[in-house]
Amino acid sequence: MDSNSDMGLTLRKNALKISESPHYFEVKNSDGKRYCHCGGEYDAIKICEMYPGFTYQKHYLPESPKTVNVPHIRLDDDTQLPAQQILPESQQQPLEL
Repeated sequence: MDSNSDMGLTLRKNALKISESPHYFEVKNSDGKRYCHCGGEYDAIKICEMYPGFTYQKHYLPESPKTVNVPHIRLDDDTQLPAQQILPESQQQPLEL
C-alpha cells in the first residue's frame, strides 16, 4: 500500500498541477485562415473533430511585467484641481429623479 493511503490521505488527479503560462488556442480552417480562438484545448479539439481538415495551435501570451514604475510630477498650485466645496444643508437642492 501507498504511504499516503496509510494516513487516510487521497490525491486528486492534477491536484499538484504546475500552473502554466497564460495561453489560448487558435483554430484554423483547411485554407489556413483563422476560424476562432479558444480558451481551452478541449474546445479546440472538439471544433477540429466537427470540421475535418481544421487544425489548432497553442499560443502563449507575452509575460506581463512584475513591477511597473510610474513617475509623478508635482504641479503648480494654480494648475491643480480646486478642492471641492461641500454646500451647507441650507443651500443644497433636492435631487429629482
